[in-house]
Amino acid sequence: MIMKKTAPLVAAIAWVFLAAAAALAIPAEPQDKAALQALSDQYQGAVDAVLEWLSGGRAVLPDDPERKDMLLRLDPVLLEPDAGYLPVVGRFFRARMDAFLRDFENTRVDSGAVIWKLYNHTEVIKTPEVTLVTDLIQGWGEIYWDDAGIDRLIAGVDAMLITHEHGDHVDLRVLRKFKAAGKPVYAPNVPSWWAGEADTEYITLFRDASMEINGVKIHAFPAFQKTTINNVYLIETPGGVRIMHLGDDNESMKMGQEWFRIFKKKPLEIDVLIPNCWCPNLALLLNFVKPKLMISSHEHEVGHPVAGRREYGELYKVLPTVGVPFVVPAWGEKVVWPPVQ
Repeated sequence: MIMKKTAPLVAAIAWVFLAAAAALAIPAEPQDKAALQALSDQYQGAVDAVLEWLSGGRAVLPDDPERKDMLLRLDPVLLEPDAGYLPVVGRFFRARMDAFLRDFENTRVDSGAVIWKLYNHTEVIKTPEVTLVTDLIQGWGEIYWDDAGIDRLIAGVDAMLITHEHGDHVDLRVLRKFKAAGKPVYAPNVPSWWAGEADTEYITLFRDASMEINGVKIHAFPAFQKTTINNVYLIETPGGVRIMHLGDDNESMKMGQEWFRIFKKKPLEIDVLIPNCWCPNLALLLNFVKPKLMISSHEHEVGHPVAGRREYGELYKVLPTVGVPFVVPAWGEKVVWPPVQ
C-alpha cells in the first residue's frame, strides 16, 4: 500500500540537497499549510473525476479524445509551483501507484510486452522472460513511495536500468534497496554527486555495449543530455518485440554526432519508442529509428520549475505533428503490445 510520507525532516532535507546537486530545482516546502490545503481543495473535484475515469481501466490506445479531455483536467493542478506539496497531488499519486501495484502483481505476460508508465520517466517493462524498471526514484514531498510499496515493486522486477545521473532519474535509496534484494542495477556511470558512497560499487557500468538477461537482449547506445552522458536502451525479446527507452536523450551539444546516425543506411525498425516529452531532436531521430508506437513519458515532473515542465496540453499539440501513432498514459497506466483491440 502507498502511504503518505512520514520520513523525518533530515531525510527530506537530504533528498532536496541531492536533487539540487543533480541540477533539479525542487521548490522549498511551503510553510503555510493552511494555504496549501485551501489550494489543494480547489482542485479536488477535477482530480477525483480523473481518478474515477481511470478506475474504469480503459485501454490506452491512440486517438482517444476522451482520454485527452480527462488528462487535460490535470494540467492546472500539476502546473502549480507547489504541486509536489499539494495533498490532492499526493492522493492522486498514491491512488495511481496502488492501482499499478495491484495490476502489476496480477498481470501475467505470455507474449509481447506490457509497459506501465509511473511517475516521471519510470517505466516498468514486463515480457514473458524478464521484468525491467527504468529510472526508479522514491520521490519527495507528496509524491513519495513508502518503503512497503517500493519494496513490492522491486520484488517483482529482475533488474533496473538507469539512463543518467540526474536526481529525477536516479536515487541512492532505491539503489540500496536493489542491493539488499540482490537484483542488478545498470547505469552509464556513477553519479558524481554520490562520490564516496560505498553502495555505488553495486552499480554495473554499462554503456555502448550489449548484454542478455533471461534471453532478452539489451543494448545501451551512448547518448547525451547536453554534456551529461545518457544511455538509450534498446530491449529486444526472443519473440522479436523491440522497445527503446530514450532517457533524457538531448543531443543539442552533439549535433551531427548523434548515436542514431549509425542507422543512416538502414533505419532501425522497432515496436515501441519511449521518448522524454521534450526530446528536441525527436523529429530528426525518427529519420533513423522507425517505431510503430510512441509512449509519451516524463511530463509533469513537478520537481522542475514550472517553465521546465511539459503539460498534457502541449503533448497533444506536438506529438500529432511527428507522424507516428502515440499514446499518453496517466501515472500507473499500462500499454499492451501488440495492442488488444
